[in-house]
Amino acid sequence: MKIRSILSILFSFFLLSGAAAQQSGLMKEELENFLVITDRDFYLSGDRVWFAAKLLKNHESYRYSKLAYIAVLDASGKAVHEEKMLLTGQDMAYGDLFIPETSASGVFSIVVYTKWMSNYGDFPIARKQFLVTNPSAPVAAGEPALFWEQVPFENAPISLYHTSDQSEVIEILDSSGRSLEVLEAVAPLQQVLSKVKPSEAYRLVFRNKEYRVEPKVWFWDPADFSLSSAKVPQGAKVVTHSDWMLLEELEAQAGKTLLEKSRYQNLNSFNISVLDQSGSLLWSYQVQLPAKSQGQLQLSSKGQVGEGMKLDLAGFPQQFKNGLVLAGRVEDARVTELAELINHPNWKNLSAPSSEANLPAALAHAVEGPKLLKDYSPMFDYKVWSVSLQDRFASSTRPAGFGFSLPEALVEAEVDRRVYQEHFEIGDEVVALQSPFTPDKSYKMDEYDEFPDLESLIKEIIPQVRLKKASTGGRKEIFVANTDNQNVKFNKRPLVLIDFYRPASMEEVWNIDLTSLDRIELYYHRSTVESTNLGEEVGDGLLILYTKNNSYFLKNNVPKQRYFLSDVTVPRIQDYSRRAARPVTANPLQYMDTGLRFDRGKSKSGNLTFDTAGDWLVETWVFGNSEFERMQKRIQVEH
Repeated sequence: MKIRSILSILFSFFLLSGAAAQQSGLMKEELENFLVITDRDFYLSGDRVWFAAKLLKNHESYRYSKLAYIAVLDASGKAVHEEKMLLTGQDMAYGDLFIPETSASGVFSIVVYTKWMSNYGDFPIARKQFLVTNPSAPVAAGEPALFWEQVPFENAPISLYHTSDQSEVIEILDSSGRSLEVLEAVAPLQQVLSKVKPSEAYRLVFRNKEYRVEPKVWFWDPADFSLSSAKVPQGAKVVTHSDWMLLEELEAQAGKTLLEKSRYQNLNSFNISVLDQSGSLLWSYQVQLPAKSQGQLQLSSKGQVGEGMKLDLAGFPQQFKNGLVLAGRVEDARVTELAELINHPNWKNLSAPSSEANLPAALAHAVEGPKLLKDYSPMFDYKVWSVSLQDRFASSTRPAGFGFSLPEALVEAEVDRRVYQEHFEIGDEVVALQSPFTPDKSYKMDEYDEFPDLESLIKEIIPQVRLKKASTGGRKEIFVANTDNQNVKFNKRPLVLIDFYRPASMEEVWNIDLTSLDRIELYYHRSTVESTNLGEEVGDGLLILYTKNNSYFLKNNVPKQRYFLSDVTVPRIQDYSRRAARPVTANPLQYMDTGLRFDRGKSKSGNLTFDTAGDWLVETWVFGNSEFERMQKRIQVEH
């Protein structure tokens, strides 16, 4: 009997230690996730959407995913746009897409994910929800929703919001049906704060429907960074995290569970998740910390139409390496408030399922075995891969499922904007292909217009390249410097591409018109090839010629079979070559600069020039490996 007890104890200890090892392993897992950004929160059907996605990760290994899967879902959850994009050397993907003209009004979503994320059940993939209105049918289908804000402080007042097109009455009852407060004439699309501070369960009555809110179980105390609960299930865990990094993991304590406050000093927000013994989510909340910035956005608050305004970013720590800038007209406060609310995890739609995708819960439930690897060399190892979004990422792809109606004047203003755009033929051209990786050398062709042909330019300007005559046929072959040897030798044969297409022959390369070229990028250092993981096929280097306006493909009708990246697209950006001369147009937004680089904590993004008077919002996102900062400045442009 004693032996059996001892064996039982040892077996239990083995299971617990195995579970502990698994949990600690999760803390060491190389995690990643995207942050997704759109240029606006409100579009008309048929509008162009500019988007950017930044991959954030808890590690600096090059073996992170380099392929982004992007989907746009309409109000019913149906995908209206899907594509795969290769990340840039800044771990970003960006481009444009169109909302179909026939789209019904509603809440749309853009989601960005990697293949690796599908290893886990309901992984919290990046999601940005935005509003779309079809002017011919501006009211979104579905019943208006009542939103409730989860605030886990004891005696916190009830905060509510509704999407009806008219003022509504909202009544608050206790669990026995006794009326606590009647909120009369609550305006649509506007937050309202009740006087009721319930500690028990209560009910909300809205449009003759009753919603029950369960009593609070966990309470957050920002004063001492603690989480408290009167009832703590055995084996419960408290995990703090973002969507791409675990910060702290603790055993849930009866009474108070204290967090290590110093871990959160440089954060603007973080998530708290409580998991049961099986890893299922019991409770979650996003803590908002006082806004702080480690750097500065330097831009005047007033400007004149047609005059350049200098924009600089300075004072950032070394870990911030790149960023982007958006400039756009200030949107209506009702639009931005609704967009922020539907994208915030602490606001719950009481009339819809409330489950949320959650990182610790997802990591505790692996669904692939063996795990799918990260797409860290998609240029060569990429294979066709598809997944049912709704099955694998259910919470992140669930339709919003409620109706809303924006004020008629607001919709008319957007229609006027489009009429203005079409009348004056204001539009964006996608004219530049962004290199997916950072080259060893990049040569801009506008600096070398005196050369008559490519051969002359290479001989005179690119010292890392040598041309040798072939033994037969009089052809010239390209060789790049071999930096693996102590003595530099030109014996490496690079792979040569034009706009990511393989030329049919080297004659196409030599006969290319220099005036059609935008730049030449060269990869020849072994460390560069390995760090960007371009694959064994380019172990001897890579030479890419980029044409202006993608003209090589368009003029030569190049077959898709010669496209080097199969069906994977590369990030595409607007033309900023004339940024200093071309004003930023108010109707529609035409400025989204994704190419910021930081040197010693500074980044100069040049001048912003506006052609329309009014209130503008300039927004900057600054990225590190696992963190980001968002800064906004409202400026007034006068005639």
